[in-house]
Amino acid sequence: MKQAYYSSSVESFLLLNNEEIIGKLNIAGTVFASQWTITTTSWINSIQLLKNSLNQLIGEKLSAKNWYILLEYDIPRIGKRIDAVLLADDLIFVIEYKYDRNKYELHDIHQAEDYAIDLSDFHLESRGRIIVPILLAPNAKPHSQELHLNNESLVQTCLKANKETLFPIIKNSYEYYHIDSKKIIDPLRWEQGEYHPTPTIIQAAKALFGGQKVENITKYSADNLSKTCKYLAGAINQAKEKSKKIICFVTGVPGAGKTLVGLNIVHEKEAFTNDFNIAYFSGNTPLINVLREALATDDWVRKTSLFKLNKIGKAPRKTDSERDMITKIQNLHLFIKDSISKITPPNEQVVVFDEAQRCWNGKHFSNKTKQNRNREKTPFETRDKSEAELLFEFMDRHKDWAVIIALVGGGQEINTGEGGIAEWGKALENKYQNWEIHISKELLAGDSSTADQKLFLSVPKKLQIIPNECLHLSVSERSFRASNLNTWVNALINNKPPEANEIAKSIKETFPLYITRNINMAKNWLMSKKIGTKRIGLIVSSGGLRLKPYGIHAKEVIDEATWFLNDEDDVRSSYYLEIAATEYKVQGLELDWVGVCWDADLRRDQDNWDFKNFSGKRWIKTSTLEEQHFLLNTYRVLLTRAREGMIIFVPEGDINDHTRLPAFYDPIFEYLKSCGLQEL
Repeated sequence: MKQAYYSSSVESFLLLNNEEIIGKLNIAGTVFASQWTITTTSWINSIQLLKNSLNQLIGEKLSAKNWYILLEYDIPRIGKRIDAVLLADDLIFVIEYKYDRNKYELHDIHQAEDYAIDLSDFHLESRGRIIVPILLAPNAKPHSQELHLNNESLVQTCLKANKETLFPIIKNSYEYYHIDSKKIIDPLRWEQGEYHPTPTIIQAAKALFGGQKVENITKYSADNLSKTCKYLAGAINQAKEKSKKIICFVTGVPGAGKTLVGLNIVHEKEAFTNDFNIAYFSGNTPLINVLREALATDDWVRKTSLFKLNKIGKAPRKTDSERDMITKIQNLHLFIKDSISKITPPNEQVVVFDEAQRCWNGKHFSNKTKQNRNREKTPFETRDKSEAELLFEFMDRHKDWAVIIALVGGGQEINTGEGGIAEWGKALENKYQNWEIHISKELLAGDSSTADQKLFLSVPKKLQIIPNECLHLSVSERSFRASNLNTWVNALINNKPPEANEIAKSIKETFPLYITRNINMAKNWLMSKKIGTKRIGLIVSSGGLRLKPYGIHAKEVIDEATWFLNDEDDVRSSYYLEIAATEYKVQGLELDWVGVCWDADLRRDQDNWDFKNFSGKRWIKTSTLEEQHFLLNTYRVLLTRAREGMIIFVPEGDINDHTRLPAFYDPIFEYLKSCGLQEL
């Protein structure tokens, strides 16, 4: 299937009259309607401008007539189209056309660069090719710029062109970047080339709620994700048709797409009738806040575009989009608070609980709700009931059928009172034996993806348990450049430096792993990775309280939605590298390039970990196994947030400060180097 509305050789493009080209674009635009498609007016202007520039080019380089041009080329991952792609022998030009601009806007530059990056990272036929993004603003002033070969990336810095300079920019770029010995791109094969996107959870959620299919969004492991989504849809239909109560446990390695599967089930309505409600729940408040803000903004912008095109009759309001997202994406603890105040079933007959292993145990829930019990009357006893048991109790109120989908990660418990997945097993075994259990074998037996946790210590014979391989996601979507990053992190955390060092050797070529003692070097390295909207940021353990002298304040209050979503000109955003987010703010989310700031809360004692907590003016030993477990998981979370590369900052310390002695930090630095990190 062709990915572009129009494609041909440059020679054919120049011979075909403008009306015929526009006709082809309009027909394709009608069949594949999208608000991202540029208007007919801009097509008219851009086609003639492109023809003028290409005619000039052929006048100086006759072979350019054999180049290939594609208009409105589809990028499946984000449901957008590149205005023009020019395949010039061994080079790829990505042209983003802004016919109404009289200057070069930063977000337009980022858009062109993002398109080029997408092709380089995810389009198989573009791999290994130099890609040159060009922002074409016809009425902008000429912009002086020099060509430089980006040795770290095949995607070059975006070039800025107007109607007079497009020809010389393409000509000069071709002469500068073209390599005679490079194989010429086959245009037909290129256009039909496979696209294997691996978006961030925010990008994927936007695409889903914007109408994309999960198999188009994440073709890197699409079969795995599609099978899981289809299985869950089948379980929902089966429960409804046969009046059953079903719980499905979905496991997966960190970054494998569990949250995406959950959001897809909530959003995808084609597989179901509309006579029941479904919602996504998480106890991860930062994740909820970021998802809601990103999706509400994207929904409002999309509807505003449709309104301007007269495709909807009423001007949209962002508050309406925000309200819609609140019903679909909910805070778990607020759901529980609401449900314990009544005896009726919840509005939702199907619920998706993300990070199910982080549900509070009975003791912690009782302590958390003790004050509420003194103020509020509840119709039934909640004391010593875990959140998992309460969720069963709420959903079991439905007289006919109900479905719970529990998304389960491993090694992610970072809060006191998080009971682990065994709390769900206890509730099923002791009280809710009427529920049919669909589960991955990984959660039955326990493996590294579940941090060796199991649903049951020993599998009860009296329960109906249906294992299925479709309920496990084995491929990490997050770190698409290093599928075995999680294995490396586990070896590092589990105190196995030789194993970690061996794994690092296979990672570093495509996923840089650096370490430094200088915070400014770490920041400069991260800043050098900024291109398009690739996101950078500093993260730190919430117990890293002695990094203040380096400008890292672990206790600083941040707005996670602003930090994750705002542009690089906002000092509160991750781009500015002035605010470091803790494990609580980044769990379940990701950045492209990460700087991990390592303090003396997790340090070395000979060949083992030493666990500390800073209190007032000194470090105190963390003695309980639970707290030690949480601290290891804290750093496990921090080390698995990066999609493309990571640098770890370990300070040198200060011999004159008893809270920051070099003796605290030097062993950490040496241990991490022994795990394969390269010193910068």
